[in-house]
Amino acid sequence: MNHSETRKPEQRATMIDVAKDAGVSFKTVSRVLNGERNVREETRQLVFDAAARLNYKLNAAARSLRVGGPQIIALLVQNPSRSYIESVHLGALQRCHKSGMHLIMEECEGGLSDIEALIDNTSPVGLVITPPLCDDPELIEMLDCKKIRYVMVTPRCADEKQASVNIDNQIAAQEMTDHLIALGHKRIGFIKGHPDHSASEKRYQGYLKALRAAQIDSDPVLVEEGEFSWTSGLTGAEKLLDLADPPTAIFASNDDMAAAAIAAAYRRNLHVPNDLSVVGFDNTQVAAVISPQLTTVNQPIADLVSEAVGLLTDQTFQSGERSKPIFLDHHLVTRESAGPAKAEVSA
Repeated sequence: MNHSETRKPEQRATMIDVAKDAGVSFKTVSRVLNGERNVREETRQLVFDAAARLNYKLNAAARSLRVGGPQIIALLVQNPSRSYIESVHLGALQRCHKSGMHLIMEECEGGLSDIEALIDNTSPVGLVITPPLCDDPELIEMLDCKKIRYVMVTPRCADEKQASVNIDNQIAAQEMTDHLIALGHKRIGFIKGHPDHSASEKRYQGYLKALRAAQIDSDPVLVEEGEFSWTSGLTGAEKLLDLADPPTAIFASNDDMAAAAIAAAYRRNLHVPNDLSVVGFDNTQVAAVISPQLTTVNQPIADLVSEAVGLLTDQTFQSGERSKPIFLDHHLVTRESAGPAKAEVSA
């Protein structure tokens, strides 16, 4: 029976720990413990001594799962938005079920050691890596050293040499800003996403590009930092609405922050969308359950992750051939939270 679990592996010595103890790189430890010959004898001994001190052992039992046990896909997530994580989990779970795979989802709040322990303990067929983890060069180096297959979801750069599944965040944000401009809005507030997520900057650049194309000056006072969390969205929206000349519309970089902006508006007795338009990004479940329902960008989160799992289970990919970056379509979902800008009252 296929099922999913969210787990935290037991703490144990990892290759990263051995590398630190021996004073060598992770890559060197990987070469030594995997039996490669082109390592100096003195270095090899340093690694063996460190492994002995830390009681590090290669997990042969776990590796045997590749042959005789359940085939495992590991999903790595690190995101403050529960709506995003739920969509990611659903996409992976449905595709794993269809492919006869077992899914483990790991919420990576610790360091690389936790991820390495997960790999050693479960020996997955491959990993699906969501942002911002997919932009961590140390993690990617570790996976390459271990020769673990992986697919990245919306990484900073869609490298032709690495398998990834993407949408065009910049164009999507530009289209949403264009939508607000078409409704007559000129003072459009923007709440950024988490600075560690590459999508945050891409969405911000899309917002700026739309303003420039419409010959609307970008005002830095209309831009607030966020973290993709409801709390950060509330804080950002409150700052924007407290301005002497507040925006007529707020574009938040995800739906959780947009929902918080609606809450901030109602705390000030502002009606959405008559007094303030609010739009988001992602089209997660929260967009459809809040009132008014949220105009947003449909990022097919579940489909992105499903496609990533599909690549990992594809025989061509498993044979060692890298897939080129894949781009899925996005689209605007217009609902009740955005309307025409209020006409300016003449003096």
